[in-house]
Amino acid sequence: MTETVQRGTGGFSERDIEQATSVITCDLQGTVTKFTNGAQKLFGYTPDEVEGKQSVAVFHKKENLPLVPQLLQTAVEKGIWESELELVRKGGQTFRAKLAVRPMYRDGKLTGYMGITRPLK
Repeated sequence: MTETVQRGTGGFSERDIEQATSVITCDLQGTVTKFTNGAQKLFGYTPDEVEGKQSVAVFHKKENLPLVPQLLQTAVEKGIWESELELVRKGGQTFRAKLAVRPMYRDGKLTGYMGITRPLK
């Protein structure tokens, strides 16, 4: 059994992932399942603080939380959701970033999402 990011209409290339500032994956409930070194540097949390313990909602401003279900649905329907928005670091500081979210599948079944975040300067 292998888990993959959807290819074709929904896959990040290896180059995308290598160049990413932050890669975060979550399950269907939004619980963080992978938190890379880049995510740690950008958001200020350690993997131990968030993997299996935090929802991806912790990275979003409260007023943007209603957007999250919509963006996930768009990611499934179109293979990707991308936008610029304000995100939140551990200490509460906000920053503008480009976020791209794609669905992840295992054996053809949706299992979660992968987000790549790049801060805007």
